Amino acid sequence: MAFSWLSQPAQTPSPPPANGNRDEARTAWCRETAASFGLTELAQKVEVLWNPRMRSTAGRAWWPQRLIELNPKIDALDARQTERTLRHELAHLIAYERAGRRKIAPHGPEWRQACADLGIGGESVCHQLPLPRRSQTIRFHYICPHCRVEIKRVRKIKRALACLTCCNNHSGGRYDARFRFVEKKP
Repeated sequence: MAFSWLSQPAQTPSPPPANGNRDEARTAWCRETAASFGLTELAQKVEVLWNPRMRSTAGRAWWPQRLIELNPKIDALDARQTERTLRHELAHLIAYERAGRRKIAPHGPEWRQACADLGIGGESVCHQLPLPRRSQTIRFHYICPHCRVEIKRVRKIKRALACLTCCNNHSGGRYDARFRFVEKKP
């Protein structure tokens, strides 16, 4: 299951492949790894691409497309970081594959277990790479009329959204308009 880019430190960073931005070696490694976990559908469909449009994100995993996108800038920074980012994103796909139709949190316990299985236990949710950060202005503040919890959003909430904690505690987990967030004026 070892490819040269995984087992040997690179002397100079290699540029992303030019053939449609698909990385054949990393795709093959992901497929072999998924197969070793008994995830046959993931092993057949997973694909690794380099996305030159990525700016601040090191990588992304797309489910159910079973696609991993990597930022070409990370390969220029450090080959070990490329490997870690690939494992981080593959962990997302493994977690979703194992969960089946059950809904899971993106960085929840299933993902943490997949990270441990891939040899990156204790993986951080966010990277600390010197990539440009995207800043967004928080313009909207909402408050639950019952428990007074406050949430902040960049965009205005356009649909009915209620406090999950209050709905769980007082409505058996079902939506209840009594706990609908209301906009808080500054």
